[in-house]
Parts: sequence; C-alpha cells; structure tokens
Amino acid sequence: MGEWRCLEPGEPIGVVALSGPVDPIRLDAGLAALRSWGHPVELASNLRDRDGYLAGSDDARLEGLAGLLERGVRTMIAARGGYGATRLLDRLPWPRLRDDGVRLVGFSDLTALLNPLSTTTAQVHGPMAAAGLDRPLNARRLDDVLSGRLVGRALFRVPPAAVARDGRASGIAVGGNLSLLTSLMGTPWQPEFDDRVVFLEEVAEPPYRLDRMLTHLRGCGAFDRVGAVVCGGLHRCRPHADCVARLRRTLLDATGESVPVIVGLPFGHGSVNLAFPIGARVTVDTRRNRVLWSP
Repeated sequence: MGEWRCLEPGEPIGVVALSGPVDPIRLDAGLAALRSWGHPVELASNLRDRDGYLAGSDDARLEGLAGLLERGVRTMIAARGGYGATRLLDRLPWPRLRDDGVRLVGFSDLTALLNPLSTTTAQVHGPMAAAGLDRPLNARRLDDVLSGRLVGRALFRVPPAAVARDGRASGIAVGGNLSLLTSLMGTPWQPEFDDRVVFLEEVAEPPYRLDRMLTHLRGCGAFDRVGAVVCGGLHRCRPHADCVARLRRTLLDATGESVPVIVGLPFGHGSVNLAFPIGARVTVDTRRNRVLWSP
C-alpha cells in the first residue's frame, strides 16, 4: 500500500505534460483554477510544446519532468492525457520518483504511471489541468482529496441502480483507464490485481472492443482473485446502453460470486470526474451504498 501524505500549506504544485499536446484555452482555464488554491504553481518546460500527437519529443517530455523534480516539486498534476506516457516508462527516473515520494494527479493515459508509482506513494486518479480541472465540482473534490479531508469518509455514494452485484470488500485501489490497463499486461508495469479494488473507466469504445479488452484481462487472470470492481463512466461509448450492459455482463461472468461489482460512478472522461486515491485502501460496501476511503 502506498503511503498517503497531505498537500502541505505553501507546497508547490507542478503541471507536467507527459502525453498529448494541450489546448491552450483549456490549459489556461485549468491553471487559473489551480492558482486559486494559493499554492505556487510550477510549469514543465514543455507544457505548451507540440510534436504531432505528443507534447514535445520523448526527450522534451522527460526534461519537463526532470525540471520539476529539480525544483523540488513532489505533487504534480498532468496537463492532459491522450497518448505518450507508455513511451516513457522504460526511461522514467523511477528511483528518484519513489524516493522523493512524488504524487501524480491524472487519468486516462496517466493510468500507465499512477499504478507503478502507487506502490510507494498513493497517487490520485482525477481531473487534469487541461482536462476537467476548470469545472468547480471537479476542482473542489480534488482539493479535498489532496488535503486528506476525505480519509475515512465516503468517496462515492452508490445508487442501487449502479450495483451489478452486492457485496462488501476492502483492498488497495488500482486501475484507471481500461485500454491502458490492457496495454500494461505482460509488461514490468502491470499492476497487481489480487485482492485489489479495481477501478475502470473508458471513452469512445464500442461494445465489442470493451468486450475484447475485458476478455483479455480475464484471460490474463486479472479477475481471478480480485476483491471488487468499480466502474466509472463510459463516455462516448456508443450505443451507450449496449456498452453498459456488455460491461456488466462480462464483469459478472469474469468475477467470483462474492465479488461486488459497481457500474456507473462519476469518474472518468465525463464532465464530472471525482478524484480518488490509487494505492490507498478503500472499502466497497453496497449494503451501505458507499465506497469508503479506509483510514
């Protein structure tokens, strides 16, 4: 389980660009929201770079991260997702990131980094500077998570309609974007699934591709001894009703009869993306209609 540390008063927050290029208008809106918290904001040198579908070359993105580390930044919010984080996995300064207790905030493509980093320091699945942070609800929730105000409290209320299978389970939170988790299988950065609470979300995938990815994870044994599965949004996955139905059926088939399965909580690529910890212990309790951040 990764150690949790609260964001300290006056602690600098870095904005890092490890994946795709950012929309400058959305970035400026997110930076304004971030600066309103009163913390110094440090920007990666490549933050506004563009190299095709990347926020600068691999070297430039790594240099942007290295510059933040040299400035003593330990809490970093990704600019956006897209693609590119997996290209850097074998070149990242893992010992430095872990020794410094670096905490990253992100989702989507950043799934590739959140899970490996969470073995030493709990990370945050949540909105990014140019992807959702400009929405007040998302920003307030992220502030609550980073401050530690939600430790021991409910992260999500679970409506009855979201419960695919009843149950109660506690475990370390892992997961994120389904496509990224699938791409990590068989690599050194593949997360541990046994006894974990696995969070999943996806964007713009039809039912058969969701089925294919879930079937691949099942074939890899990811669901054999999982503690619980909690799914967020399937944003722009169409037909949406078919995608939700396919997700529920496949997860029920893939997991044991005592494994709680929840589908449709407000996190992921939709407009509401509520932050939660990766690498911290959580408890899923459908009878009490909640997902709790266990103290």
